[in-house]
Amino acid sequence: MAIYCIMAPRMYGKRRVLEAYRGGDSPLVAIQQFVEIHGLPDPNQVKRLSQEVALPEAEVRGVLSYYSDLNQSSEARICIGTSCVLAGAKDLFAAASKRTPCRSVYCVGFCDRSPAALRSDDRVVAMNGHPSVEPLLELSVPEPARPAIRSVSNQTIVTRRIGRGDFSDLQAARADGAYETLAKVRRMRPEDVLSAMEQSGERGRGGAAFPTGTKWRRCAEVDSDSKYVIANGDEGDPGSFIDRVLMEDDPHCILEGMAICGHAVGAQEGIVYIRSEYPRAIERMKGAVQAAGAAGLLEDFKPSIVPGMGSYVCGEETAMLNAIEGLRGEVRLRPPYPVVEGLFGKPTVVDNVETLVNVPWILERGSAEYAALGTKASPGTKALCLNHGFANPGILEIEFGRSLRDVIQRDAGGAARGHKLEAVLIGGPMGSVALPSQWDVPICYEAMAQRTLKLGHGGLVAVPEGTNIRALFLHWIEFMAEESCGKCVPCRLGSRRALELAQTARVANSLPQLERLFDVMAQGSLCAFGQQMPGPMSQMLRYFGDRVLE
Repeated sequence: MAIYCIMAPRMYGKRRVLEAYRGGDSPLVAIQQFVEIHGLPDPNQVKRLSQEVALPEAEVRGVLSYYSDLNQSSEARICIGTSCVLAGAKDLFAAASKRTPCRSVYCVGFCDRSPAALRSDDRVVAMNGHPSVEPLLELSVPEPARPAIRSVSNQTIVTRRIGRGDFSDLQAARADGAYETLAKVRRMRPEDVLSAMEQSGERGRGGAAFPTGTKWRRCAEVDSDSKYVIANGDEGDPGSFIDRVLMEDDPHCILEGMAICGHAVGAQEGIVYIRSEYPRAIERMKGAVQAAGAAGLLEDFKPSIVPGMGSYVCGEETAMLNAIEGLRGEVRLRPPYPVVEGLFGKPTVVDNVETLVNVPWILERGSAEYAALGTKASPGTKALCLNHGFANPGILEIEFGRSLRDVIQRDAGGAARGHKLEAVLIGGPMGSVALPSQWDVPICYEAMAQRTLKLGHGGLVAVPEGTNIRALFLHWIEFMAEESCGKCVPCRLGSRRALELAQTARVANSLPQLERLFDVMAQGSLCAFGQQMPGPMSQMLRYFGDRVLE
């Protein structure tokens, strides 16, 4: 308690400084623009820049040293997310480094056609199992085709538009019903909207699965002169790309969901935070905001776009709040939770993109119809992402309750090229490793949790027979060590110590040390990154220990 009392005045003092920002460019965006024009600032420029963004000089220096995009020149970005690594991305990166300036990133969101990369002109190159440096150098490269999108649900909700084409144009979106539900909701009492969301049973699709209606209710109950709604588009889990496709091809549905949330909780400002590795999504969302605003469809709800700067941990909601405020993307202690004290110290709802896309459908068709889909504890549908290692990669919308085995063997067609699967990685590096003996489980939060499986964001990555398990294990630990925000000791030092042990591994003595270390990290880390990443790595040690530490 004494520590809190000492820290509290400093925290709230910082909040008062930050509240000088009122709807203009985010401090982080302003810093990025400065670096793009002038390069990294010298000490005198840091002083002037700190005055421009209303942040202390120490904060500006911290930001400049934290975000990878601020310390890299414009160059090709080779994805080394898990799906791309399994498709030869590390060899591609080594070969490309000899011929053109490039750097590695996690992840560009084309896991269904791995390996993938972003050229220096931000054009995507998706190589679909055939890594080659040439597409990075050619003058003209066609844009990748849209992913295969299918639904096996009785009701298609998340993919109802993107499964039929591109609805980023306002006219096309309105012809398909965009913003009609928002107009209806504006005639409803906020209390009725909150009740409908609670009765629907929708749970957040970003991984935590917290009930959406409960989150909205808690924010609505806080008395404040201003509130925020944030769409979390920092989809960083390797294997997931549904949010990218939604932001590119159905951005107006996201804005409609945000505006409905704003009406329910009393927020008039919204922000869509999008990872910098999604340049097309950034442009599409910016265009949607401008078009919807010009048409007066959002009325007094004012959304804006804030791009990320290259930090996986900024997908965690409190780290994202810090990023938007122009601070280092480090997690915050909770409580207080964002619904009480979030962006600039104000009540804030942070919802995943897919979560928000469900909202207009729920309010249009009714909470009872939505709750009738899926299972009692996990209502509705879920968009799963299938990587290039499956015979039928792409996006698959299912009702909760469908068997994981049916998805893998029937819908995804098993492994690509007739191979057998040793395992499937579910939910990215903070998810789970599922062996074939574990596939007879319904895809829903409770049933999977009972079998120590996590759905996460719903990305599935195939692990075919013959995979170098040790290389995959080292890749995950390297990812954890590189992307830790550094806020807490168990994650910051534990990840680096784990990497040291794994790199010099000997089965006799390293396995017990790694298991103890992962346990300490899981119990002592501040956020889900440090708490959950040890889980799948511990599973790999249990399932493939002899091959991991060979």
